Amino acid sequence: MDSDQQATLIQPAVVLHPGEIVVDYLEFRGWTQRDLARRTGLTPKTISEICNGKAPITAPTALALEKVLQRPAHFWLNLQRQFDEAEARRLELAKSAEWSDWARKFPLKDMRRLRFLKPGQSEADALLNFLGVSSPESWSAVWSAANVAYRQTRKFTTNVESVSAWVRETELVASELQTADFDELVLRSSLESLRRLTRKRADEIMDPIQGICAAAGVAVVWVPELPHCGISGCARWLSDKKALIGLTLRYKTDDQMWFTFFHELGHVLLHRKKRAFVLDNAADSLSDQVVDPEMQRYESEANQFAADTLIPPAALGEFVRRKNFASEDIHNFAEEIGIGPGIVVGRLQRDGLLARHQGNALKQKLNWQFAEDA
Repeated sequence: MDSDQQATLIQPAVVLHPGEIVVDYLEFRGWTQRDLARRTGLTPKTISEICNGKAPITAPTALALEKVLQRPAHFWLNLQRQFDEAEARRLELAKSAEWSDWARKFPLKDMRRLRFLKPGQSEADALLNFLGVSSPESWSAVWSAANVAYRQTRKFTTNVESVSAWVRETELVASELQTADFDELVLRSSLESLRRLTRKRADEIMDPIQGICAAAGVAVVWVPELPHCGISGCARWLSDKKALIGLTLRYKTDDQMWFTFFHELGHVLLHRKKRAFVLDNAADSLSDQVVDPEMQRYESEANQFAADTLIPPAALGEFVRRKNFASEDIHNFAEEIGIGPGIVVGRLQRDGLLARHQGNALKQKLNWQFAEDA
C-alpha cells in the first residue's frame, strides 16, 4: 500500500458547520437571522457569523439556542466539536503532505518490517503515532530535551532519525515491563547472579535477566537494530525509580552481548547523576576514536566495570601468568570462576592474548528471532 492509498484511508469525512443546521431551523420556522438574534439576545453580527460558518457555537450560545430552538445545548456543542475535529484533521492532513520528506528520513521500510509502525496510516501519521508526538517540530523538541549523551566516534556515521526510532521502541517495550522501584543495593547484590547466567544457553537467559533486573528497578529490553544506528546498547533513566537498559543484539556471540550488557549496567550504577541517558555505539575500541573526551572517561569507566565484574582482575592475572590458553585450559578457568568460557575467550582476544580467530569454538552464537511482517 503506497502513501497516497494510506492517506485516502484517513481522509476526514465532510462535516457541516453547526451554523448550517441553524440555517435549516430558521428556514423551517420561517425566521430571519435578525428574528433569531432578538429571541436569543445575541447580536445580529454573532448570528450572521455563526450561520456563515465564521464563528463557533460556544456554551452560552448553545444554552440560548436550547431555549429558542428546543434542541439541548449538548446537541449544538456536539455539532461544533465534530466540526472542529474534522477541520483539525483536514488541516493536519494538508500538513502531512509537507511532512512526508521528514518522514522519509526514517528507515520506514525496516520499521514496518519489524512492526514498529501500525498499518493503514500514512507514513507521517504512522510515524508520529509511534514517536508519540504531534509534529516534526515536536519530535525535534522531545529528542533535544532527552539530553542524550552519545558515544560519538569518527568511525561511525549515524542517522539521528534511525537512532531516535530505535530509542523510542526501547521505551515502548520497557513500558510493558513491571519493575520494582530502583534499588542500587539490590542491583549490586544481583551482579553475581547475572554473571552466572553467562554459563547458560543463549536461549535461556532473556527471561532470567529481565526478572533479576526488574526486581532492582531496571527494565532490560532487546530491540533489533535499525540501519544507520551503529548502536550496541543504551542506559537511561525513565524516571527516578526506573532505569532502562536497551540492547540491539547486533553482535553475534555471547561474549559481545554480555560485555555490552554489563557495560550498560556500569552506566546505571556509576553515572546515574552524571549522564541520565547514554547511547553506546558499536566501536570495538575507544582509544582516540571518541570525539567527546568526557564521554571517553565515562565509557572507559563502564568498560572497566564490565571487564572486572565478568572476570575478577586477581583471578585473570593468575590465569594469564600461567600462559596456558588452550581450549581446555580456558574451559577449566571458566569453570573455576563460574562464568561462560566464551566470556574468557572474548577477554583474551580484546587483551591481545589470543588472535581474533582463536578460541571461538568456546563462544555461543546468538541467533535471536524477532517477529516481522510477512
